[in-house]
Amino acid sequence: MKIYHPLHAAYRKFLDEKAKRKYRKAYGSYRGAGFECNVCSALYSRFVPWYPAKENEAALTENKVVAGYGENMICPDCLSTARERLLIALLKDRYPVYEKKILHFAPEKNLYNFLKDKATVTTCDIDPGMYRSVDPAVQCQDITKLSFKNQSYDCVIGNHILEHIPDDHLAMKEIFRVLVPGGMAILQVPYSISNAVTIETPEIKNPSRQSALYGQNDHVRIYTLDDYKKRLEHAGFEVNIINSEMLAGYRKFATQKEECFLEIKKPG
Repeated sequence: MKIYHPLHAAYRKFLDEKAKRKYRKAYGSYRGAGFECNVCSALYSRFVPWYPAKENEAALTENKVVAGYGENMICPDCLSTARERLLIALLKDRYPVYEKKILHFAPEKNLYNFLKDKATVTTCDIDPGMYRSVDPAVQCQDITKLSFKNQSYDCVIGNHILEHIPDDHLAMKEIFRVLVPGGMAILQVPYSISNAVTIETPEIKNPSRQSALYGQNDHVRIYTLDDYKKRLEHAGFEVNIINSEMLAGYRKFATQKEECFLEIKKPG
């Protein structure tokens, strides 16, 4: 592991730089009015699409999952994702982060870079080596048994995490515990817009079956939005769903058209 993760980080950086050169050249004719990246300020009439791997595609398509795939997902200049651009826009407009204490799980590079100069940010993951290139100080933490004291953070960010966790209720309770009263959690997940109920097999440990059932080889469920909201409320949170139409003003940043935002708060 001590060798693997530094090599992985260097290789990831190499691939990113290679992708930037490729996309800047390929999308040069699309430069100009259309979409604006709110990370690097680039302007393009088209962004780069991002589609699921073949082994994941059937589950995501059959269950009509909103999961960050589709047209205009990736900025050709900085490789920011639609999810990062939506969250950065919301944090700028609606949820000030200045001088806040923030816990950031599996930190997305561009979102972390937006936050780090404005707030005190602690990053963590169950496999922190995967994120050393984002933040060398990233900690090892299990989201179901955090080492932090009660009411330690003003905001907890953990996007596309809970669909991986067998005991998601325990993870939600831990997030609730470390938040201050009135604190906010940003916990976006993939969700189905067609299923009547959440489908899950928490105990599954079969990557090929997980891809076939849930659209990724380490996922254990596909939530419905209503059920996800109820699970968060059962953990103690107040939850308000901001639907995609209410977020239409942010589509100029090439956000995912179908994605909702869950405003998750600890009462207080």
